[in-house]
Amino acid sequence: MRGKIIDIHAHIWRGRVREDSALLLRAAERFGIGAIFVSALGSHVPDEEEVRELNDMTGALLREESIFRGYVTVSPEHGNALDVLKRGVEEQGMLGMKLWVSRRCDDACCDRLYRYCADEGVPVLVHTYAKTAGMLPGESTAAELRRAALRFPEVRFIMAHLGGNCYHGVPLIRDVPNVWADFSGSNCREDDLPYAVSMLGAGRILFGTDMPGACAMSLGQALGAGLSEGELELILRRNAAELFPKGGLSDVL
Repeated sequence: MRGKIIDIHAHIWRGRVREDSALLLRAAERFGIGAIFVSALGSHVPDEEEVRELNDMTGALLREESIFRGYVTVSPEHGNALDVLKRGVEEQGMLGMKLWVSRRCDDACCDRLYRYCADEGVPVLVHTYAKTAGMLPGESTAAELRRAALRFPEVRFIMAHLGGNCYHGVPLIRDVPNVWADFSGSNCREDDLPYAVSMLGAGRILFGTDMPGACAMSLGQALGAGLSEGELELILRRNAAELFPKGGLSDVL
């Protein structure tokens, strides 16, 4: 297996940027990661000032370390959300948009953001989960992501965490070709990745860690899934490079 890994799902948290970025850099050196896509997170429903602070954190990190790529953190319910997205992409050099848990991804307030992403070729990473209890009011499920992706087939969506329960989430996007899935986070189990590959094919699966969580867990899931070298090559690296053609990822490949 040649080249380095591309991690398309990691974070820095408000109030601990130095600690988180240092951890990500140590993990990159230890596990052979050549590019890390980060979004900054803070409170579940941030106000406009916090959103600006979060994106300034990411923008500063991109300037400091060439290994990092960025997602614009957007709360779509804010009146200035489109301006935030444009600033992140056009001024701060970010490559994707991150929707967390302030508003569900099929809400009409997201539509103007998706239209911009379609026009500019900006992929959208959506935190997606499925819980029997404790779902946050603005937390998206795979069903809601499916609805958004069907309405905007020209937007490239990433369903994070295999939908939070792969046996619920993956079947819902099987026939929606503009949705990829990452298997980041501690919720993914040993048989999740082989199941996702059997349903979607290796060409629609992306490697992510959810760092500052456990990078070794995600890498172990990939290496222990019984996949071929070609499938691992797609998942660990090539799918991300194709999804983010403006990412300058040729050196990683």
